[in-house]
Amino acid sequence: MCIQDGEASPDPVSPRERVLTTLRHVSPASSRPGGRIPFSWNFGPTPEMAGILNSYLDERGVDWPTLRDAVDDICQVSPAAVGPEPVLNTDIWSIVRRPHSYGAGTYDEIVFHPLAEITDPAALEDYPWPDPTAYDFDGFRDRVLGAVSGPSGASGHRAAKLSISTCGNPFEIYCWMTGLEQSLVNVLLAPDLVRAALERITDYFAAKMARALAVAGDLIDILYFADDLGGQRGLLLSRQAYRDVIQPYHSRLFRLGKTLAPHAAVMFHSDGAVFDVLPDLIEAGIDVLEAVQIDAAGMAPERLKAAFGRRLAFHGGIPVQSLLPSADVDTVYTEIQRIVRTFGRDGGYIAAPTHAIQVGTPPENVLAMLCAVLGDGDYEAALAAARTPNGRREPCRSSPAS
Repeated sequence: MCIQDGEASPDPVSPRERVLTTLRHVSPASSRPGGRIPFSWNFGPTPEMAGILNSYLDERGVDWPTLRDAVDDICQVSPAAVGPEPVLNTDIWSIVRRPHSYGAGTYDEIVFHPLAEITDPAALEDYPWPDPTAYDFDGFRDRVLGAVSGPSGASGHRAAKLSISTCGNPFEIYCWMTGLEQSLVNVLLAPDLVRAALERITDYFAAKMARALAVAGDLIDILYFADDLGGQRGLLLSRQAYRDVIQPYHSRLFRLGKTLAPHAAVMFHSDGAVFDVLPDLIEAGIDVLEAVQIDAAGMAPERLKAAFGRRLAFHGGIPVQSLLPSADVDTVYTEIQRIVRTFGRDGGYIAAPTHAIQVGTPPENVLAMLCAVLGDGDYEAALAAARTPNGRREPCRSSPAS
């Protein structure tokens, strides 16, 4: 149960210190009094789910935006885009998306893959690749400083994570530009075409990341890369295909990031069952696996920690497909405590949802998640900071907005 009476003890460890400690594979709980596992929303609730949380908490006298920011130990940063406004529904890669309704909200679905018909690598020479200089790099340092500042402008309050859109997701971009099925076919039957596209996509991310780190590299704690390599039951492509076609571009980006910001951790996002390719990702240079979809095949926390816990840190691990939307509050609380104990042993774990929290997830379960990760004292302190004058105290798991 969360503390019901008296004042919660303040945590003397700053969010940034908490993150950096666990990334060194030291348990924050053992490093200083009041230390605990770090927490990050990462993708966070979808806009529709955020609206539900806002209404639920408002009825209980708790301000959702304040609570959301109070518990997040990591902020994601990226230089702001400059130049002409993009064409409606079309991104910088000329991918076209359209919103589709699922009843409670909408999602964007790709309706035009600009590279789908290209079969000749030479045709990529004339493609209108995006400009990596079309960003406000001059103002980026101030942007990072503003994002990481804590209460009363305290410097370095939160850890800074340089976003995927700056560090890179080259194969994912190629799949969006070509279509997933055709991309996977091309990896096998037209690998030179894939390499030619990945070279240009990687050039873009390398140039953008280099400019960003040149002005604010000393402020960045995590370099955030991505490429989805797994499905629910296994890899989307063989390990050999990954090594032959994709790994060289990952290695290039990871090495560049480490050269320009040697103190920063390389975090890599992939959904799905990626256990078998983790040795190759480690070889390429990752320090942190993100998403950690433990309800995918072969991704049990105990197995991951035993096999890779000395070489990898983990970020994620709280299931948004199964546990959060489907379990009762007590099960959410006890299962997340188990996940935290398993991954957090000897450090190396940042608790987070595996992806965006979807509509249909009970708000009580989201708050039970926070209570399980933060512990009673920090959970109560966060609620106290977010509580409006009419807020009320209630038992933690029977109604976590206490």
